[in-house]
Amino acid sequence: MIDIDETTRRKLRSLRLSRFAENFFDLVTSDDYADALPEEVFLRAVDVTDQQRRERNIAKAITQAHFRYPRASLGELINAAVRGINERQLKRVAATNWRENPANVHLFAPAGAGKTYIACAIGVAACQAGFSVAYSRLDQLVGKLAVYSPTDQRYADAMKKMMNVDVLIIDDFLTLSIDQRGQEDLTKVVIDRDGRLPTIISSQSSASYWVEVLPNRVGADSLVSRLNNGRRVQIGDYDMRRHLAQADRENVGHDG
Repeated sequence: MIDIDETTRRKLRSLRLSRFAENFFDLVTSDDYADALPEEVFLRAVDVTDQQRRERNIAKAITQAHFRYPRASLGELINAAVRGINERQLKRVAATNWRENPANVHLFAPAGAGKTYIACAIGVAACQAGFSVAYSRLDQLVGKLAVYSPTDQRYADAMKKMMNVDVLIIDDFLTLSIDQRGQEDLTKVVIDRDGRLPTIISSQSSASYWVEVLPNRVGADSLVSRLNNGRRVQIGDYDMRRHLAQADRENVGHDG
């Protein structure tokens, strides 16, 4: 009789049996497992199928997040030390258990410093850890909501998704101005998530600027105080856009 521990039982409950069967029979006929005991083949098939399920779920989560850079990785940052990037701090942020520690994060750096890539890398890491993530520029987020009346079910569905996704990433925060309706929609989302789920803001401006440019000053204080009460990650002013453009020119020259 095969001794199945609780971890293996959990894996079995989550697997698609048809895929498990394919893996099991592939292993049974494999030369590598010619001398293996039946229970060894069985348990290996469980592990293989469970890993495949996890990889599918991660790929699905990354697709659904709509990252600008879906392959972003903190392990592939260019010239981190030169750029003034604290890699250890970023990796600690990326390793956060977002449901247990729902603190907001503000990624702050000048234009061209690579904030978007870093925000996506943190989001991809969250997907790999099993969290749901939604990524959007602020203008896209408020624009998507603005096409619906607040009484429209599609508006309610979109708001519900943003309010309940494990990690909400808002990029280019107030790089472009938003109107009062946009501020009101954003405020509803942020207040609902406050203290419950994290919001990651990427911007080239500070909280004091946000208060000044938001159309409703009274509401701005409430919104900004919630967004600015978490962790702040400062990225240096190294111009990655210029660096990459120069690298592309040099590569073209070498190719020629």
